[in-house]
Amino acid sequence: MCTTAAKNVNNGWFLLKTRDPVPWMRWDDEIKLFDSKDDKYKKLIIQNPNPNEDGYYGGINEKGVAFVATFVKVADDQVSYILRPYVRLLLDAATAKEAVEIIKAFNPRIGGNMFVADPNECYGVEGVPEKYFVEKISEPAVKTNHLTNLPNENLNFQVDPGLEQWSRDRFERAKELIKGADSLEDFQDLLRDRKNAEKKTAICLTKKEVECFTHSAFIFDTKSRKAIYCQGNPLENEFKEYGFKKD
Repeated sequence: MCTTAAKNVNNGWFLLKTRDPVPWMRWDDEIKLFDSKDDKYKKLIIQNPNPNEDGYYGGINEKGVAFVATFVKVADDQVSYILRPYVRLLLDAATAKEAVEIIKAFNPRIGGNMFVADPNECYGVEGVPEKYFVEKISEPAVKTNHLTNLPNENLNFQVDPGLEQWSRDRFERAKELIKGADSLEDFQDLLRDRKNAEKKTAICLTKKEVECFTHSAFIFDTKSRKAIYCQGNPLENEFKEYGFKKD
């Protein structure tokens, strides 16, 4: 269960994400530079450290195109963006608009709540097996684990109704915080936020509180073309900055 947000600050878009993996997902993650003949652009991607397991969770390329998402299971045959190689492929784009076209070309469609941005533009994408909903984002925006434009319901809410309350509490709290967030420190504080911790529906939760606790958090700065990544729970670990070296 993850929280994502997007905001334009000083003429550049920032994308944020907490990663709270559910039991069927890979637990740990790391940041890796992809720079090979198979990659059109250099990419910093958050991935599962085991190369034999699936798992790409978001990334940014040297053009400043960035992607974050949350998975929303609306059908048993839903295809997750997490499965390789989707994130790596869409980061072959030179612009956010081009990345959206790459997403729309995936067959079958990848599912979930997605943000894709470059320094100038940001798009929100909701994906279900039968269609995509795409909107250009101009104001601060948030996506959690329920859809806001398409009518489809997250099937996991039927199994555990508490997940729906958690999704909606994080959605409302992140919307409140992102409006006034104007710096990296503000964004980090959002990703560490503890409001509703007593209900176990906070944006950031610990392993003492829930099984699906916050395992990492990251921020993509499209203007500076940087990733600010916290490996591990952001209440216990520090954010570190990663960029692209000039040749």
